[in-house]
Amino acid sequence: MDLTEFDALAEPLLRESAESVARWGFALIEGRTSTPEEIARAEDRMGVTFPDKYKAFMTRHGGGQFGFVELLPLVDPDRPGENDVWTENNTWFPDRDFVAVAEVGTGDYWGFPVADGRCREQIWFHFHDGYERELVAADFLEFIAEYALKSPSDRALERRSQ
Repeated sequence: MDLTEFDALAEPLLRESAESVARWGFALIEGRTSTPEEIARAEDRMGVTFPDKYKAFMTRHGGGQFGFVELLPLVDPDRPGENDVWTENNTWFPDRDFVAVAEVGTGDYWGFPVADGRCREQIWFHFHDGYERELVAADFLEFIAEYALKSPSDRALERRSQ
């Protein structure tokens, strides 16, 4: 899936988020976007190269709340905050064999495994208690399409009907 195909899938959420802001003052998409320069500084400082689809998503849609997923914002490491890619990974994954990009809220993370300084395309679920990992999506956009655009109950119904 490319970004254009993803945007077509995300259009209902984008529209619903705009309506929610107008009606309730609450967005379903936080939109903490990153500039290419911020992404390059984060890559340089972290010693990794992020996948192209992830970088494209972060410049277009950004971190923070995106539907049913809380994405860690990708910020300039010179201006870190709380719960961002730089800070969370320095705290929990300083060896850089895994780069967390979304938190689950239970101490678990979704992210990229890293080999030779390159984040792989795949998204894995990292369990906090056993340091085990489980493949969840072939790439970042597929992960967002499955986990951010569908509610957990919708995903459960789909699994039962297969």
